[in-house]
Amino acid sequence: MKCKQISNFYFFRQITFIFFISLLFVQSGVAASVSNLYESSIKVDSSKGEDQGENQLIAEAFTHVLIKVSGRSDVAALPGYRAILKKAESAISQFRYDYKASPSDEINADPQQNDLDNQEQEKEKWFWVRFNSQTVNDLLKQAQIPVWGKIRPETLIWFSQETRGKRYLKSQYDEPEIYAVFKQQADQRGISLIFPFLDLQDRSSVSVTDIWGNFNDAVLLASRRYQAQSTLTARLFRERSGLWVSRWNLLMLGEVQSWEIRDEKLERVLASGIDKLADKLSRQFTQVLSEGSDTAVLVQINNIGGYKDFQALDDYLRNLATVMSIVLMQVEHDKVIYKINYLSSKSSLIQEIRLGDLLNSVERSGVDNEQYNNNIDNSIDNNTYQSVILDDLGKNNSAQGKTTAQMNSREKALDSLDKPDSKIDTANDAQTTQTVPPVEQEKIVEQLLPELEYWLAR
Repeated sequence: MKCKQISNFYFFRQITFIFFISLLFVQSGVAASVSNLYESSIKVDSSKGEDQGENQLIAEAFTHVLIKVSGRSDVAALPGYRAILKKAESAISQFRYDYKASPSDEINADPQQNDLDNQEQEKEKWFWVRFNSQTVNDLLKQAQIPVWGKIRPETLIWFSQETRGKRYLKSQYDEPEIYAVFKQQADQRGISLIFPFLDLQDRSSVSVTDIWGNFNDAVLLASRRYQAQSTLTARLFRERSGLWVSRWNLLMLGEVQSWEIRDEKLERVLASGIDKLADKLSRQFTQVLSEGSDTAVLVQINNIGGYKDFQALDDYLRNLATVMSIVLMQVEHDKVIYKINYLSSKSSLIQEIRLGDLLNSVERSGVDNEQYNNNIDNSIDNNTYQSVILDDLGKNNSAQGKTTAQMNSREKALDSLDKPDSKIDTANDAQTTQTVPPVEQEKIVEQLLPELEYWLAR
């Protein structure tokens, strides 16, 4: 009896530990970095024989990749699509043919079967291809089609189904086939979904009535646990006519977007709902460049503690999907000023920056240029922020055996940081350091009042 009590005690401790660890993972949710955006796998239709050639497979795979990278399901209808498609073959990095067992093969597989040829005849043939990411991005930008970066918002989905007149909240364990459709379609579109636990905490926070009654405040309150950037509610029922009906609400950035889908096939109703979600997310975070729009902005980044911080920041900004090019305009103490040319709108750039956890925005509305230049250092809270002078960055590079001639453009710019009065000219990616006369420098500083300001989160 005593042994049984001890066993139960340790079992309880183990379960409690696993529960708290799972909460830690949930609470730390941030925007997702989506992988495999530039890969596609196409099933080879054996019934077409030679009619389905390799060029056709490449075109189909390339179109799938363009949909994922642009976020546009209608990419094939856009004006620049045909010109891009002609260059699909030149964008290929790798490709191969795979043989995958069909579900019937896996069930009926004979463990004694050792004949490889016979096995390949029973398996489905797939064409897998990976395209060069930079080439794909460049082609899209040249065609004025937006590029959606790999850092994308995570969406928490609350799913409820009406069955025989009763409504239920369903988890991925209650309806694995439905959630499998959600996940498969999300993978096809390059978006990330979060599925709630629907444990006691969830069920005490949100109810079926909240989902079907559109009580969004209660839904958002329950969703805070998962720290997703957007929340989706999905309601599913079947009409007497036999049609499946799904109704969707997307809660994001203080707005509610709704849509409804009807179809005879359950899988199409679910997949189309996720397609709509992907379209709405992509339009929120990427926009096509319009003629005459301002495409450049000055951005100041504070709290940079050394070369590693700067390198992480620089790489982060250069890899944002909305960024066409960046120019390092000024380095002073622990802050830098960039000129960023972006492909879409300024709001899209800001939203993309907000998705990551590297930069925190700084509020300084209502401050004129003179007040800002004179009082920026006084606005720092010394209890939470310690100023760091970046005077050792160039020395650190030299200590690693790099001469000035061997340094890349960014390192050359940073090598001048021990000179307090310096201006960095980085136009056309040919970054050189120039010493500016004091009078001219004052004019430049006045002109470099940034429109956006961020703290580097370390």
